[in-house]
Amino acid sequence: MRVLLLGSALAAPANAFAQDTGTAGGTEQVLPEVVAEGGQDGGAYLMGTGADAGTTRITAGEIRARAAGSGDANQLLKALPTVQFSRDEGLATRENIQDIRPADLSISGGRYYENLITIDGIDANARVDITGTSRTSNALAAYELAGATAQSIWVDTNLVGEVTLRDSNVSAEYGRFTGGALDIKTRAPKREWGASANVSYTSDALTHYRVSPASRAALADDEMPARPSFEKWRYGVSLDVPVNPNIGLLLAYNRSTANVVYTRGAAYGATTFGQSSTSDNFMAKMEADLTGDLTLSGQFVYSPYRSEAASANGVANEVVSRGGGITSQLRLAHSGASDWSLSANLTHSDTGRDASPFNYSVPSWSTNGSVCSNTNCTIGGFGDIDQTQDVYNLNGRWSRPIGPGTLAMGFDYQHIEAMRSRPVDGGAYSRGTSQSATAAIVCADGNSLTCVTGEYALTQFALYSAYRAEVALDSVAGWAEYSARLGAFSLRGGLRYDYESFLGNHNFAPRLSASYALPWDGWSVTLGANRYYGRSMLAYALREQYPASATYLRTGTSSGGLTTYADTDWYLSSMSYSTSYSGSKTKTPYSDELSATLSARILGGNLRVKGIYREGKDEFVRAAGERETITLPNGKTSTVTRFVVTNTGFSSYRGASVEWTRRFGKHDFAINTNFSKTKSSNDNYLDAIDSELFDDTPVLFQGNVTTLAELSALNQRDDMAAPLIINATWTARWRDERLTTNVNLRYRSGFDQIEDTGESQTVDGTAYDVYDYIHYPKAIDVNLNAQFEVIRSAMGVLTAETRIANLLDRIPSPNSVATTQPYQFGRSFWVGLNYRF
Repeated sequence: MRVLLLGSALAAPANAFAQDTGTAGGTEQVLPEVVAEGGQDGGAYLMGTGADAGTTRITAGEIRARAAGSGDANQLLKALPTVQFSRDEGLATRENIQDIRPADLSISGGRYYENLITIDGIDANARVDITGTSRTSNALAAYELAGATAQSIWVDTNLVGEVTLRDSNVSAEYGRFTGGALDIKTRAPKREWGASANVSYTSDALTHYRVSPASRAALADDEMPARPSFEKWRYGVSLDVPVNPNIGLLLAYNRSTANVVYTRGAAYGATTFGQSSTSDNFMAKMEADLTGDLTLSGQFVYSPYRSEAASANGVANEVVSRGGGITSQLRLAHSGASDWSLSANLTHSDTGRDASPFNYSVPSWSTNGSVCSNTNCTIGGFGDIDQTQDVYNLNGRWSRPIGPGTLAMGFDYQHIEAMRSRPVDGGAYSRGTSQSATAAIVCADGNSLTCVTGEYALTQFALYSAYRAEVALDSVAGWAEYSARLGAFSLRGGLRYDYESFLGNHNFAPRLSASYALPWDGWSVTLGANRYYGRSMLAYALREQYPASATYLRTGTSSGGLTTYADTDWYLSSMSYSTSYSGSKTKTPYSDELSATLSARILGGNLRVKGIYREGKDEFVRAAGERETITLPNGKTSTVTRFVVTNTGFSSYRGASVEWTRRFGKHDFAINTNFSKTKSSNDNYLDAIDSELFDDTPVLFQGNVTTLAELSALNQRDDMAAPLIINATWTARWRDERLTTNVNLRYRSGFDQIEDTGESQTVDGTAYDVYDYIHYPKAIDVNLNAQFEVIRSAMGVLTAETRIANLLDRIPSPNSVATTQPYQFGRSFWVGLNYRF
């Protein structure tokens, strides 16, 4: 049963998507239709035309056919030309295998944290720090966290009904981004009884690992490390309940797990131990037709994430990082002479961690330290850290035909609260007494990990003080736009206003597009000129509230040939702020865009040729550290490196794409390509601006003396910025539609980057560092999904499925020189069963 999706606040013109009519422009407003499960509802994807030429929709049937085995909805975007992914995602490190969060992505040259990601229109973007911490390396850090990613909330593809990407020419309704706008819509409740259950599985036994030639060369005659051992499961259930003819209810649960085997360091016995990650989705969604033109909808999604980590060179040091959280929404929508909607939303994300409060470095010759063969053995962790982000949101939209077109306007209010805290004091004990002094050691407070009578005492303590850092801001936005069709011309003009109390800037973003219907059926040209403002990030504001570091010492009390150590002996030795961060009243980053699009019906399908030109300005970057002397709480002074966020960052993007889609009976095809060049001054807002952009240091490049600044101007961004992307996807339905297959291909071109070779050469008596082109090879990824309905009866449908990644078994990152974990994902299989009633 098809259900009208009312979760979209923006009604789309009836001819906005090429497959619908193929004409340009238009004023009639309808809501998009979504198929709850399966069916040939949208082809490979639907391309917008006219003012929506920068919009692409992937509908339910294609989602089901092409979804990756991992259940990550972001992977569906690999069929689109303006979306780029990290070139390192094929590395099969144990940490990457265990990480089952959604992939980071770049849209139209934006950095991975500069997108607007929404779930059913609900903000799912992290404002806390997601850059200075890598996904894995900081899980064990003393001060930082690894739970937060750019997308704070996510759902499994089993719950997704439609994915909409806006990569250019974006309506004034959408703001707070300088990359792209991605909306993931969960499927609507059916107004009839229905149920589903699914399970799928993969493991190292279903994975063929590859090793790059560079890694093999680096290993030389060394023994190859052990291959990663893992298991992953996905399973879920759903129930559609027709409460009455006017009310539909959907209840659903999905879980993904990853279990990975790690090996402790040689000094700790080289024993194996397991670590796991779990991602849950609990969803309740209701839609009620109050009257013929008034609908009330509500939903609640709880999606906690939990991931374990432990250092291989230590014991009792497990850290459990948290992620995900809660989204909820209540929405009232009216359709008629005037269309309007009003919704209230809440998003809560929890990205803290649980860990042992104290870390101990204990002599290995002691009873407590007998867990390793090093001089000292590490026991314990670095304490709990809590981090949450709460977003309270109220937004509304109204539209009505006026004159030759339609006037639409709306507002959006957000109150955001971010918090990071260390709830109790923690710390690290170290510097044990010498083995020769064991007989003289007396512990006044009994034996513990810090002191054992007749063995040792730890004499240094680094205190990690409890603290609570909080930041709150209010964000207010209003927008209006008018769309009109005047003969062969269609125009859309809009203006968006944004204000955030944290930055204190009043931002006005004009949006303008014009389309002209060419004389041939389905052909049109669209030009756009738009400005997009980003949003504030709260990493600096939270970090500047960190407390000082304190170090305590104790020497013990000697008497009668014995030295007694007591907990009361600790005295403050030093305090310091090694690094301090400061947020400042900065400008809001923005991107100016010019776009041109040709939409056409050709060769029985739909063609879109698009060019995007962007200049990003006032982007956040870390200023060069300044040294200053401050007075600490103990009255002493300390020299501090203070970093301040500034607006000296910049970026640029030039992209040209060609797309063609067509349906042949029960076959859906799409092929596209994108040529682009992306440059940026820094990778993220905690990075300093690339000094080489302004460095006049002379260097040698291909036999000529030049400067680092001149060479840097020739380089592009080195990740998520491949100059050439080619995608193809083919979905087919066979044997009375009992068999569905999808083959999809993604080609990422190689590129050359000018880098330091590590060599030097003397020219006319002067020594220069030698720079030359370093080649990053191309990559080809082909995937195959197959789903066969084993049983089809009145009791439901049982489907067996397999999803094969990297079908051609190619090496994803040929230039990798990793030796500790050299393996990459070759051909791998997910196998599963799905039941629907």
